[in-house]
Amino acid sequence: MPTYKLIYFDLRGRAEPARMMFELAGVDYEDKRIPFGGEEWKQLKPTIGLGQLPVLEVDGKELPQTEAIFRYLAREHGFEPSSSWDRALVDVVNETVEDIGPGMIKVFEEKDPGKKPHLNNLEKLLKQNNGGTGWFVGDKITLADVHAFGMLHDGIPPLIGADPGDLSYMKGQELLKAFIERFKSEPKIADWLKRRPKTPF
Repeated sequence: MPTYKLIYFDLRGRAEPARMMFELAGVDYEDKRIPFGGEEWKQLKPTIGLGQLPVLEVDGKELPQTEAIFRYLAREHGFEPSSSWDRALVDVVNETVEDIGPGMIKVFEEKDPGKKPHLNNLEKLLKQNNGGTGWFVGDKITLADVHAFGMLHDGIPPLIGADPGDLSYMKGQELLKAFIERFKSEPKIADWLKRRPKTPF
């Protein structure tokens, strides 16, 4: 088994889906956390990866870029489907999650659920697989589920002044709400959510 070190700020942020995959897979890794904006980061920045975090070290070799890290871990630890088609469907979900980023706060202050297209699109993608009662693709957890949960549970709420897991910003996306409850009820995820460091983002 390779030796893993995940290097990121002392935040959930862009590294949290990688941490969740490690936890779900039961794989040991070093969760190296660096104070955000501190002197340690100023010294490290010119020497690591592409000068940004997260970086995953695998047996001492550096892998930069968040999405590359996610896909690598998904391939290595069973969070990628076996067929090319299903892998493409995972990519569709991941790209839809990434679409949420631009203008996020304005979108989630919107009261009309019809004007929250990215949430509605995720709900649609979830519903297309087994009526939305399981996971986004196939019958087991994939990177699509990890990525979507990270954004919906951990990413959006703090940016609109709420705590992680506060889903009050969702209006009408009942399948997504049920998905979040299902995912966080997975024993290894439930354990991680209890013991992970408390951070603002």
